[in-house]
Amino acid sequence: MKRMAVAAAAACGVGALLVTGLPAQAAHLITGREIKNGSITRADVHRGTLTLDRLSKPTQQLILTGGARGATGARGPAGPKGNTGARGQQGARGAQGLAGADGVSGYQIVTQSTPLATGTTPQTLTVACPAGKVVLGGGGSPSGDLHAAVTASFPAGSSVWSITASAPDATSSWRVTGYAICANVKP
Repeated sequence: MKRMAVAAAAACGVGALLVTGLPAQAAHLITGREIKNGSITRADVHRGTLTLDRLSKPTQQLILTGGARGATGARGPAGPKGNTGARGQQGARGAQGLAGADGVSGYQIVTQSTPLATGTTPQTLTVACPAGKVVLGGGGSPSGDLHAAVTASFPAGSSVWSITASAPDATSSWRVTGYAICANVKP
């Protein structure tokens, strides 16, 4: 405000000298220091009588830049949430994956038993899988005589499980029941 008043006062003084027709030397007689601050106001300066080129370079610079930059203000509150945007286009379909590993299907347990027998002669039983299926595992158990035990259990080919049991001192009838775990296996 003080700068504006000084600038206005200086301009008014120059204008007054020009209007009165005093010689150019008279402009040096009255300076901004001799004019009291606030004595010349905006009302004293008529529109268009002061141009930028008539002011000093520092004054011109102040007017053109708008003065010194002030401090940054506080951050304002966050605005409201915007609307949800439109759904994007579906992406391209990826390439088909590789074929999976060989699999097993048609899981089945086949059970067979020997006829009842008496004595210590070992009993062997083979349990076969249905046509097209392979044996994955198997087992067996004797029943009847409490001393009978399985002595061998193994695959006897790709589709047969073999079980052997014996009774060291059989005094009653006993039998062997065998199990074969069968399935289709994709090669």
